[in-house]
Amino acid sequence: MTLVPWIADWNRRHTFGPGYGPHARWHGTAEVVGASWSGLMMLWLLARDGQRERGLATGVAALLPLLRYGAFNVTLAVPGTSPYEEGGPPLRLLGLPASLVSQDVLIALALGGYWLERRAARQ
Repeated sequence: MTLVPWIADWNRRHTFGPGYGPHARWHGTAEVVGASWSGLMMLWLLARDGQRERGLATGVAALLPLLRYGAFNVTLAVPGTSPYEEGGPPLRLLGLPASLVSQDVLIALALGGYWLERRAARQ
């Protein structure tokens, strides 16, 4: 979760591209930094000790990607928004915007990890 925005957004095609103004760069920078902080928070939470504290920390860590990236799926229903760069070719995976697919994979992995952790704790 922490590395994906640095790879996908922190470059001349996206945040620092010629079509991006200062406000778009402001949003891009906030996204990269916010995702990095969320990723570091997840790692810190997962390092917690104690069964009860570990269960809560695992749940919160699993929800962070959903809270961070889930809203991007809602943007598809908002008129006037686009997941694609202006002037660039639409990047798609499985018929969906590639950025949303990668974010949804992170969400699914986090929730799947939470499910596996809870299942192991019950055994």
